Amino acid sequence: MSTHFRKKRGWWVKLWKMRRNVLGTSNTLLVEWTSEDRDMYKNHLRMSLEKFFELLSKVKSYIEKQDTNMRECISASVQLQITLRYLAAGDSFGSLEAIYRVPRTTISKFLPEVLNGIYLSLGNFIKVRK
Repeated sequence: MSTHFRKKRGWWVKLWKMRRNVLGTSNTLLVEWTSEDRDMYKNHLRMSLEKFFELLSKVKSYIEKQDTNMRECISASVQLQITLRYLAAGDSFGSLEAIYRVPRTTISKFLPEVLNGIYLSLGNFIKVRK
């Protein structure tokens, strides 16, 4: 007689990542820095708060997603913050996952979309060498 063991079902998202809206960098450090230390904010994203919101307003229509019954989407603001940090410091997807609490596979999916949105919205200001 063979015995079959059923694998225990896991979570779609690890619990620590589910606390992104409470403990992720977007809702902790960056919020603190906007009111207490604008230089740290600018150092982290290599962009002032004002320039960040100016860029966000230009790329939002290209990158914004809709929430579903199954899960809350990653906001356009968080997607842009992660992309800017990636560009500014060359952080690995693993370190971005840890500080922003966004899975690295999700980052790898939206990063090209955000970069494309930046290119489309700022195309007149970007020079590409051939």
